[in-house]
Amino acid sequence: MPEKAPRVILFGSGNVATSLGRAWEASGVIIAGFCNRGGIVPRGFKSTHAPCFTSASDIDVAADYALIAVRDEVVFPIIKQLPPNLTPIHFSGAQTDPDNGGVIWCAQSIQPNDPELVGNIPMVITANDAAVLEELTAFAGRISSCLFPTTEEKRQKGHLTAVFAVNFTNHALAVAQELAEQAELPWDWFVPMIEAMSQGAIDGKAYERQTGPGLRREQTIILSQIEALKAHPNWQKLYQAATASIQNLHDTPSP
Repeated sequence: MPEKAPRVILFGSGNVATSLGRAWEASGVIIAGFCNRGGIVPRGFKSTHAPCFTSASDIDVAADYALIAVRDEVVFPIIKQLPPNLTPIHFSGAQTDPDNGGVIWCAQSIQPNDPELVGNIPMVITANDAAVLEELTAFAGRISSCLFPTTEEKRQKGHLTAVFAVNFTNHALAVAQELAEQAELPWDWFVPMIEAMSQGAIDGKAYERQTGPGLRREQTIILSQIEALKAHPNWQKLYQAATASIQNLHDTPSP
């Protein structure tokens, strides 16, 4: 007997909702309804006749899962309004597991309307119940071959790790690009060193590859560079905090 296709209500209309939702739709999952602020079918879906809702409390169609791809702060307010027949799945790396559902955290940024690239995205799956964890792992496996069922604690620690590995690193590079632009420096100067640094991190050797005036405790250079950032006090604080962190991690005194 063929496996019954899951029926879902898709919450949200952003990158995660559109790319993952369309990938699940392409895998045979039935989109039984949409719920978002506009009450619309997001672009790119084939299920254009599915009912649309603006509130979870208004949902009156049968489905198995509520795929809640919304901002972290509204995940649990939505879950509280769900009909009891829907198993909630949210996609936040930092939030807790729902009592009767689970989490599928994509450990990579989701690009808009790009369902064909979902298959290579690492998906970290957690749930309070072992049977639900197995069920959600199979559900995630419909669209990705890179699955990591684990615990809520490890997922949350993984999200914190990702903030440092990706968010903070990308912010530092954005600041660097602004500094290069202001100084009229070609970005090509920095590409080889960024590539080498990135490869070192990928190889698990970020600690060993650390360099710079902070590590070498070159106080004169550190102070001159802090002064050079006087027009950007927030970047001064970032420079000082990063320098102190480098020196603490490598057991050298802070300036």
